[in-house]
Amino acid sequence: MKIFHMIMVLLVLCLFLYQFMMVYFLDGLDALRTKTQKIVGHSFYCLLIISGVLTVMPLVKVIGVPHWVIAKFVLLMVAISATIKATRATTTIKQAKVGLFLALIAYTGILTLAVIKPTNLF
Repeated sequence: MKIFHMIMVLLVLCLFLYQFMMVYFLDGLDALRTKTQKIVGHSFYCLLIISGVLTVMPLVKVIGVPHWVIAKFVLLMVAISATIKATRATTTIKQAKVGLFLALIAYTGILTLAVIKPTNLF
């Protein structure tokens, strides 16, 4: 399950980088508002969350929920909501840039927590 989760992480990050490049460098916000783009994004997010839960379940049974898992989940929810808000039909290009920048900060935090896995977060 861990390999599938890592593949989903890679796909979500590639999707985010595509969206980021389209908004920041090409001003292609209309290309991100298609139905296919939304279905792919929501599917990737759903599979990422499911695979993450299944990956962490053995750890939860042994030691409980580590603080870094909670922090990663909260940051993922921030990144997902900011990305979805940035690609809505009523969003201006300036709002999209701010939303995707916020998502970039959240993804950076997630990757940092994934690498260091702190024992005492709080």
